[in-house]
Parts: sequence; C-alpha cells; structure tokens
Amino acid sequence: MRASEAQIRDFCLDYLGRTLPRVVPPLEIGAESRFAALGLDSASSTHLLVELEDWLGIELSPEVVYEYPTIGELARFLAGQSPATGAGD
Repeated sequence: MRASEAQIRDFCLDYLGRTLPRVVPPLEIGAESRFAALGLDSASSTHLLVELEDWLGIELSPEVVYEYPTIGELARFLAGQSPATGAGD
C-alpha cells in the first residue's frame, strides 16, 4: 500500500494511543513525540513495526525507530518508501 505521510502519522498516533494509554494519555501523543519519551522499548517498537509492515506491505529494519526517533520523522521516511515487490507492481 502506498500511504501518505499524514496517513502513516495518523496510523502511528492511533496505534500508540491504543497501546500506550497507561504510559501517556492519547491526547499528549503528537507527531513530534519521541518514541523513547513515550516509553517504547525494543518489544513495543517491534510490535509497532510489525503493524506498519503489515499495513504498508514493506519490510522494515528494527533500527528504523532509532534512526527516525519521532512519529513525524518516521512517517516522512516511510512515505518515501515503495511497497514491497509484488504488491501490485
């Protein structure tokens, strides 16, 4: 799936709002929120990446959340990625 930066950002905000409600109230999660400040550890980062991979149809490196440490930075990066080969090409 080809998704826009806004769609990816909204997906991440929704996912994190549902999965981290005890750590950070959903209304306090924004595009410039740092994953580390939200309490994402390696396990929760992996869960987020798996959800993104399934939704976008691309494979992601586990380090991507460290290379792009905010929701906005990750969304900008992922919006520039192509869907996996065979996903409609």
